[in-house]
Amino acid sequence: MSSERQIWEAAMLLVRRHGEEAAEVAGREAKKHGRDEDQLTYVVWCWIARATAELIKAEPGECDRVH
Repeated sequence: MSSERQIWEAAMLLVRRHGEEAAEVAGREAKKHGRDEDQLTYVVWCWIARATAELIKAEPGECDRVH
């Protein structure tokens, strides 16, 4: 399984569990690990936060592809 897929799966789980607040939850986790100087975990949580924000976005952006 690819890392990118794992990021999106984690984001989907957060959305299911926390709904609209999922991106904030992921952001808090990223900040927590940034303070702990755990750079790899910080970066992963940043990616998850970005993916989560994409999942809960109400409308696609101007440059977003829609399938």
